[in-house]
Amino acid sequence: MPTETVIFGDKYFRDPHGFYRDVHAGGSLHRFTTPSGVHGWLITGDQLARNVLTDPRIGKGRDTMLGVTTADEHRVGLRSRARRYGTEWVVTHMLGSDPPDHTRLRAAVADHFTPKAVTALTPRIQALTDELLDKIDPSTPIDLATTLAGPLPVAIICHITGIPASHRLRIERSSQVLSDVTVANSSELRTAGLDFTRLILPRLIARRWRPRGDLMSTLGAGMATGEVDLKEALSTVALLLIAGHETTSNLILGTLLALLRDRNEFDRARAEPEHLASVINETLRTDPPLPVTTLRQAHTDVDVDGQRIRRGELLLVSLLAANHDPETVNDPHVFDPDRTVRHMSFGVGVHHCLGARLAKVEATIAVAELIQRHPRLQLAVPIEELRWRRSVFFRRLECLPVTF
Repeated sequence: MPTETVIFGDKYFRDPHGFYRDVHAGGSLHRFTTPSGVHGWLITGDQLARNVLTDPRIGKGRDTMLGVTTADEHRVGLRSRARRYGTEWVVTHMLGSDPPDHTRLRAAVADHFTPKAVTALTPRIQALTDELLDKIDPSTPIDLATTLAGPLPVAIICHITGIPASHRLRIERSSQVLSDVTVANSSELRTAGLDFTRLILPRLIARRWRPRGDLMSTLGAGMATGEVDLKEALSTVALLLIAGHETTSNLILGTLLALLRDRNEFDRARAEPEHLASVINETLRTDPPLPVTTLRQAHTDVDVDGQRIRRGELLLVSLLAANHDPETVNDPHVFDPDRTVRHMSFGVGVHHCLGARLAKVEATIAVAELIQRHPRLQLAVPIEELRWRRSVFFRRLECLPVTF
């Protein structure tokens, strides 16, 4: 039975791999709390994670997107009520819903992420990658986070949704807050939510009357037929702006770091372009862009690994820990692209990432083009000096300085 509460503090932000290794040694289920006061149950084992993510008694809701537990609704404090206030316009989407609402909201935009749609986007991804790399001056050190891994995914998701890419910095700033409720406070969440509303709402309404063939136009048509309402449409665009660039940026940076750490893998990926897919897959396993899933909530009292979880309590599944579970992966902390092993980095069950295919294509093109152009690419600082974002939900380098 879990006794001690896991605290997501400095130890976690310094070394999440070591943190989870120590936590999982004590079992697969633990109580947790975060810097912003979010609390619930943490799952670290592979099989238990899969069970929780596919259990219909454990699901989603608007409160899960805000980190609010309703186990004792009458005792919900001012902090939790403040989290709810003014944010419903950006959290009423598929990731905060169970079927049938989830099914309806996902179907409303799914055509923009099909294999056919991603294939059609590939020339644009290639052209944008070339454009960004052409701007790089190889005679000086540069930061790949701000010159490639950040701008590319933002430009692509802006193209899909119909938001001008000129708002890139604004999107990155607000999404950094909205994407991690375990760190952000109520005031930050409200401000970021209002900023996204101001960015999206006028354009969404305009598409209702003047469609352009983008995702907002699709949602405008959905509003006209009653398939989605205005709040759901706005929240869906906000979700895709966040998820569409955060995870892909992290994957590009993680893959590049893995190659820069191992010159043999770097050279092999250049000589055997098909090997890059295996490197990306192993990066997803060892350093998932989302180390944890978004929060779940027990919809009824439920037994999890022998522990009674009360209705309304929150659950957090660690994908990083599950991907390193020694019961399912041999030598889990060794980076080995040749291994064949399943990972959960794009989720399991109905909330499997809608943009998984797109993220892999963007990462493949960006990394492949960079390493082919610059075979002598190397880190500009020692690995131990790299800075990581203080986030529970995201595994992201603040910068990746390199020389050519």
